[in-house]
Amino acid sequence: MSAYVSRPALVLGEHVVDAARIRDDILTWNPNHPKLEVARKALTNLPGTRRYLRPYEEITAERTTAQRKDDVFDTILQAAQHAARAAMDHAGVTPDDIDCIITTSSSGDRMPGLDVHLQNTLPLRPGIRRRPMTQLACAGGSQALIIAEEHLARYPEHKILVVAGEFLSSLYQQSLLSIEDLIYKALWGDLVAATVVCARPLGPGASLRIDHTLEYVIPHTTDRYRKETDERGDRFSSTRASLRSVTDLAPVLLEWLDKNTDGRLDFGILHPGGPAILAKLATALDVDEQFTRHSRDVLAEEGNLGGPTIFSVLERTYGTPPADGACGLVFGLGPGVAMGALLVTWTEQEA
Repeated sequence: MSAYVSRPALVLGEHVVDAARIRDDILTWNPNHPKLEVARKALTNLPGTRRYLRPYEEITAERTTAQRKDDVFDTILQAAQHAARAAMDHAGVTPDDIDCIITTSSSGDRMPGLDVHLQNTLPLRPGIRRRPMTQLACAGGSQALIIAEEHLARYPEHKILVVAGEFLSSLYQQSLLSIEDLIYKALWGDLVAATVVCARPLGPGASLRIDHTLEYVIPHTTDRYRKETDERGDRFSSTRASLRSVTDLAPVLLEWLDKNTDGRLDFGILHPGGPAILAKLATALDVDEQFTRHSRDVLAEEGNLGGPTIFSVLERTYGTPPADGACGLVFGLGPGVAMGALLVTWTEQEA
């Protein structure tokens, strides 16, 4: 049984902000920071632009936890409706055709969740299967595709709607001043994405076939990436040990690749957690800049978009497609430290 991923639909933040402006504002607002020069150097290594779902002035304003929670979920839900409808149009299906919905969002965690709200507003049939996830963060996109592939093994006739949405810029808090917090402020962007996954291609054209999947959690690393909540709202936090995560995972990933490929990887759909993470992954895989170009471009032009990031990378891959039969790697890394990886094949179906 195979699983085919249709072309994704994206709702990127319409507010484009230069990373240089974010950096300069952070430094201006914190002139007495005890590690000002360290912060300046770290932030200078994050060039490009960021895409926000709300205006920059609103993002940087102080708000209560309740205000953040309501605003985040409502914004993600509105964007998710647009992305889901566009993804179904791409795939040539209607809401009545959908048999399962998989959602992932770590910033929009409300009860009832994004899955139920979309089931009502799209609307989807009352009796569909639902697979909501709220704790995967940057690994959410890859994990959602793994779950979709496993679901099709049990229900090969199903059509699955995958929706991944993060409003990470909403985590911006003026009072958070560690070097890691400052980097996150300049790194995050926003994206809501959707795609349809089926056991066969939906019509002619290109699609991504899932061939093998891998899940792995590095033992005793729960502190490396985590979400915390205080009176000002949610925040993501990490330790410097997080930079070792790719190196720690490399032996497992490479052994799996050796087992399931002939040593050839033609393209990558890689979650770009940050410049250092992406560079370490490229080194571990022994690939060139062409292999990581879409991930680097997404990071530079849009930011780290959390779990949905791989769908922005996938959309760029659709724009400049590999050859029919090319072998690729989808890779996501998130809290845990958890890895989700998929070996995929680019397929072209004749009309």
